[in-house]
Amino acid sequence: MIGPLDSTASERWSRSARRLGIASSTGLLAVGILYVAVITLWLIIEATPRAPIGDPYLAVMEVLTMVSALALLGPVIAIWCFADAARRVQALGALSIGSLAAVLTMAIHFVQLTAVRQLWRAVRVSDYRLVWPSPLFAVEYFVWDILVGLTMLSAGFALAGSPAAVYARRARLFGGVLCLVGTAGPLSGRMLVQNVAVLGYAVVFPLAGAFMAGVFRAALPSSCAAAA
Repeated sequence: MIGPLDSTASERWSRSARRLGIASSTGLLAVGILYVAVITLWLIIEATPRAPIGDPYLAVMEVLTMVSALALLGPVIAIWCFADAARRVQALGALSIGSLAAVLTMAIHFVQLTAVRQLWRAVRVSDYRLVWPSPLFAVEYFVWDILVGLTMLSAGFALAGSPAAVYARRARLFGGVLCLVGTAGPLSGRMLVQNVAVLGYAVVFPLAGAFMAGVFRAALPSSCAAAA
């Protein structure tokens, strides 16, 4: 369990893991706010009905997405470090699936920011933007609807029911369910349903990061707990 005076915590519970959890969870919230700010600017300044978002807004959003993929790893690593024996499998699941999600996200947007834009400038592809339907966009939805959804669920189940973790647990479980439900959008071609997943990973996920930062701040390394 994660809690200020929990004597059953793993021996791998360390100050560095706690700091990683706080920094990365706070980072997820910050990236989420910046992402919404960029979209808002695009809507106010340049939005055109049914036109996909373009540069420079898209480039900034893709960089933020890559940062969020890295920030995603911090909380799941810290949760794995904090998890007691009864929840170690769930924590390992979150770490494994989250790592795959982070790697695929970095790969997709690295390709988008480099090769795809260069091919577009050379008039070898018609558009540099991720426009549905496309194979690369399908992988993107696979990552953020399914893998991130499963990561949030696994991390939620890995959190104990201590008072500090209740809201973080509920937010992660709720966000994970929303992401998985949103998968119906790409599967059916009715992309309005995909917005359910967007709510999960663009709104609930950053909020879960804020709650997780609070959980890690309330937690103490087991050596400190023993001394208390």
